[in-house]
Amino acid sequence: MTVEEIISQKLALVRKIWQKHQKRLQQDPKVQELLFQHQKAFQHAQAVMRLTGAEAFCARCGRDGISCCGADMELHCDDALLVANLLCEVELPSQRAFPKGCFFLGEEGCILKVRPLICRNFICPELAAFLGPEKTRILQESLEGEARALFLLGEKIRSLVLKS
Repeated sequence: MTVEEIISQKLALVRKIWQKHQKRLQQDPKVQELLFQHQKAFQHAQAVMRLTGAEAFCARCGRDGISCCGADMELHCDDALLVANLLCEVELPSQRAFPKGCFFLGEEGCILKVRPLICRNFICPELAAFLGPEKTRILQESLEGEARALFLLGEKIRSLVLKS
């Protein structure tokens, strides 16, 4: 089975989950609270990424197909993470934009608003060299709240989707 077939099946399953549980997830106060906390932490980290230059650096590498945002990275997206993106009104693509890039890589970088932990916490040697030690530390610290919120949100979504 190819990666394209795997991601196609995964997206079909996520769309079924969404169709069945959309209202319940959108109306659950705890899901909404955790989603709000995640997005607040995500926006903070994104602002730090923009401020440090990491956002543009990573997007350029991804488009060039020489980055950690390469093909097969989409396999790190589990069902709960993709459902969380639907909660954030992300339109999941039906095909890869860049042949050598992650399925979720767009012109400006990752299209996901809820991203796998590995995609957020990994700082490649090239990015670290570009940023320097102080900006690297600032970036890493900005990602801590998002990592906690990602875990809690994913657990809550899984608990609601799996128990019915």
